[in-house]
Amino acid sequence: MANYIGQSVRLIAKLINLNDESAIVQASDGGEVEVKLLMDFESPGTTYLEIIGQVADSRTLKMQGYVNLGDDVDMKLAEQIVQIWHDPKFSKLF
Repeated sequence: MANYIGQSVRLIAKLINLNDESAIVQASDGGEVEVKLLMDFESPGTTYLEIIGQVADSRTLKMQGYVNLGDDVDMKLAEQIVQIWHDPKFSKLF
C-alpha cells in the first residue's frame, strides 16, 4: 500500500478485530491493515469485506465505503487476481 498513499483503493479483507473507531483486517496477501471506520459503521455480521478507502500510510486505510462479501471468500484466488491486476504485462486489460 505504500505506493498508493493518498489514493483511493479497494481491498478484499477478512475482518479480524473490530472496535468503535477502527478495525484490523487481513489482506489477501496475509498482511494486516488497520482501517479507520466510518462514523456510522456498524458490524456487518460477516467475515469478509471489500473496503473502499484512502491509503493513509503503508498499513492504514481511511474507510470511504464497503461491500459485504459474506462468510466464504477464497483469499488465495483474491491474491492471484491482485497479482495479475498489478502485473505490467496485463496493463492494457485493466
